[in-house]
Amino acid sequence: MPADALGSVIVGMPEREIMHRSLMRPFGDRKKIAQTIAPEVETLLPVLDGKIIVDYVLLGRDEAGLHHIETLSSRHASVQALISGLNEKAGIDPEIVDSPSAALLAGARNIFSLADDTTYLFLHMGWDDTSLAVLKGAEVKYVGAFPYGFGKIAPRLFGSPAVPPQELDEKLKQGIEAGELLDTCVREVLIALSRVDSPGQSYALVPTGYACSITDLAQRFKTSADILPGVPKREEGKDGVAMDEVLARFLPVSLALRGIDRTDGINFRQGDLAYTRKIEWFKGHAGSWGKVAAAFVVLFVLGVGVDLFTSARINGELTRRIQTEFSAVMPAGTPMVDPVRQMEQHLSRITSKNGGPGGKDTPLEIIRDVSAGIPRSIDVLVDNILIDENSIMISGTTKSYENVERIKASLSSLPYVAEVKIVSANVDKLDQRVRLKLVCTRKSSAT
Repeated sequence: MPADALGSVIVGMPEREIMHRSLMRPFGDRKKIAQTIAPEVETLLPVLDGKIIVDYVLLGRDEAGLHHIETLSSRHASVQALISGLNEKAGIDPEIVDSPSAALLAGARNIFSLADDTTYLFLHMGWDDTSLAVLKGAEVKYVGAFPYGFGKIAPRLFGSPAVPPQELDEKLKQGIEAGELLDTCVREVLIALSRVDSPGQSYALVPTGYACSITDLAQRFKTSADILPGVPKREEGKDGVAMDEVLARFLPVSLALRGIDRTDGINFRQGDLAYTRKIEWFKGHAGSWGKVAAAFVVLFVLGVGVDLFTSARINGELTRRIQTEFSAVMPAGTPMVDPVRQMEQHLSRITSKNGGPGGKDTPLEIIRDVSAGIPRSIDVLVDNILIDENSIMISGTTKSYENVERIKASLSSLPYVAEVKIVSANVDKLDQRVRLKLVCTRKSSAT
């Protein structure tokens, strides 16, 4: 199928290019989470050359009511290289660059009928990496990966680093016994499950990818952790393909299902990388848009003549009115150079002499109002207040993100404050307090 005949194209970022970190938040608002996780994730990652792209999956709440968040990060350069490679080699421009482990969720939910009382462990073994997804019913509990795939097992089974494709295909059809070569895989899976385990938790193992062809995989998990196979039943009307085929190609099928199910989806194509796709789309439709552009040019030329005539009349009328207003407002004998700016400066001088908006123009009065405006019930420590003629910047610490919103609302009620913006609000790792910075835009004298 030609690339331009494809609809939404979804690809998976190699797991080795993705970094996982776990966070917690007292709120579950997705927009607020997206705004606050990136700075914290950067402090948890090793120092990288270049910027990173961060996305996340919500893993539910714990007994204390905190929301568990699994963040997935990748280097901007790695995502860009993947997109460029697909463009150059196959003419494909992906709309979504997903995480393989998160993509497994779409396959699990749309192919199988998941029992609410069963916790499923989807284990997809690729050539370089193994991806994991844990779901209780349809609710995600964990996504992750580790760098141990079938590419570490096959060379040792065949006794050569170069594995003949035809011979490998035959072996996979017959089934492969990996023996002790599975020890690393089993150990990494148990380490991952220790992060989500609850007392007495049991799992139904669903092996996919190369894992389907390893005959002793199920026995190794049963012996090591009493984890038994438990491939769920398929949804009605989705049994046209043999189960073995579905499981062997589970990841590409799951990525395809991302086109219709974006729940808990990851997309590393963000920011400027998303913008480049729009540019390429316009380039591809340049011929169709050419005729439209030509029509607009004709209309534009006709409109310019009318606009110039109208603008000249309006400009003359405005100039006459400004001259009249300038003469009435400014001191006699003042030359008119930049009338609007001159009148603004003159008004500012008059305002400063009279105490500004509401008589609250002195720094001491502003500090007193800010202090009185924040309710005493809010635990906040103000470190710094910077005041200029246009704004008031306040920085300090408080106990929670909710307090930040309450402080913002309190400051918005001050009579000479037009708008309050939250510049930053991040959790300090040392004392677990939220370090905040707010900017209050002051009302102009005219208001």
